[in-house]
Amino acid sequence: MRAFLLMGLFFILTACSTTEGSTDETTEDTNQTEETEATNDNESEDTNESTDESSTEEDSDTESDSSESEDNTDEDPASSEAEEEDIEISLDSVLEEEEGTMVDASREELEDELTTFIEDNDGEVTDEMVYEKLIEMLGGHPDVQEGIEYFQDFSAELVDLTDQPGGLKVEDGELSMRNNVYILMDNSGSMADEIDGTTKMDAAKESVNQFVEDMPNGTQVSLINYGFSEEDSEEDNSCSAVEETFPIGEYNEAEFNDALGQYGSEGFTPLALAIEEVGKVIEDSEATGSHTIYVVSDGQETCNGDPVAAVQDLPEDENIETVLNIIGFDIKDDEVQSLVDITEANGGEYLSATNPDELSRLLKQEKLNLFIKYRDWSNENLKNITQASNDKMLDKTQVYNDAATANREVSNSINGVLNDVSQSSSQEYRYPEAREMADERYLLVRDFLSEAYDESSDDVEAEKEKLQETVNQEFEEIESEYKEDAEE
Repeated sequence: MRAFLLMGLFFILTACSTTEGSTDETTEDTNQTEETEATNDNESEDTNESTDESSTEEDSDTESDSSESEDNTDEDPASSEAEEEDIEISLDSVLEEEEGTMVDASREELEDELTTFIEDNDGEVTDEMVYEKLIEMLGGHPDVQEGIEYFQDFSAELVDLTDQPGGLKVEDGELSMRNNVYILMDNSGSMADEIDGTTKMDAAKESVNQFVEDMPNGTQVSLINYGFSEEDSEEDNSCSAVEETFPIGEYNEAEFNDALGQYGSEGFTPLALAIEEVGKVIEDSEATGSHTIYVVSDGQETCNGDPVAAVQDLPEDENIETVLNIIGFDIKDDEVQSLVDITEANGGEYLSATNPDELSRLLKQEKLNLFIKYRDWSNENLKNITQASNDKMLDKTQVYNDAATANREVSNSINGVLNDVSQSSSQEYRYPEAREMADERYLLVRDFLSEAYDESSDDVEAEKEKLQETVNQEFEEIESEYKEDAEE
């Protein structure tokens, strides 16, 4: 029994010992577990810190990379190239454009061409590239370039106004009259005969001097004496006596009077030779305009010359108008026809005077005839001025309209294509800067053409008024000089 009890006690003690060991182990395991969790927590914190630091470093690296990436982006070749292009839009650049390759293409064809260009470059195109592509397709319009060049070189000179037969000449934009009057004075012996108490020679000199002294400004005068002789008994000497005693030029009263009185009335009448001489003077002077010859004589040819042939040989072309008139002073009836034949050979007139008063009246009438010619020339030139001005205005208006229309059409096509491409594509092909460049180009050309047109109009009008004023002023002076004679 006692033994049984001892064994029971042993088992109890053994069981308690086992329980304590288990408890200790459990406690120890628990402690180990707690240490492990702490360690894990520490490691977790370390890991988090490490991760945070790593993340910070990565963020820093990322920012650095991003910054470098941005720097690299700034140095992107396409962008750099676009900045370097710096497209200049000027009149010179418009003039340098080659004619567009698709100026006659439809809007759809233009849209397809630009879209293909963008897609071929994978959409990596700049506004500058798009603008240049559009100019390649639509720029260089010949009407636009012609308009720019026309107004850059524009001259308001009315080039259609040229020298007119009859004496009107344009020099440096100034209109002047070039009427050339030649007096062929007969110095034959018969001019010494008296009429109404004065010699025919003295009456002729007085009338001729009055005739030329009131000639309008711009009239050139020449005096040719013929038939004079210091030895009137020598026929050969008198028949070869022809001299321009007052060379063709502006009238000078003293010099002209000296020329009139240089020879007396002592010889024969070499009329044909005198006409030949005036022909040489006209040729040598190289003067254009009207050449009016007045022969003052009291008789027909007496030196066996051929005055009709001489008149037919007088110079005349598109720049020279030559007319020979004869004022027959106390001509014998049987000699009149021979003088009429001479004037009819080149469309001149034969005028007859029987006394000094009639001679003076005839020469005054001739001045009036000259005035009528001047008036006709004035009207003709005023018409030419107006016509030239109208032609110039019509010409430049046509050039302006063609250039302005072409410029507007090109601008509309460029903007239309950009709109079409933007609306029909899924990508945003907007290219606002390309549109701005196109608009800048349009406005530059438009404003230049408009301003140049207005300025050229003013210049043409000023040139027209200048010439008209010159003509009118000149003829107002002529009219006032002739008014008294006209009223008589």
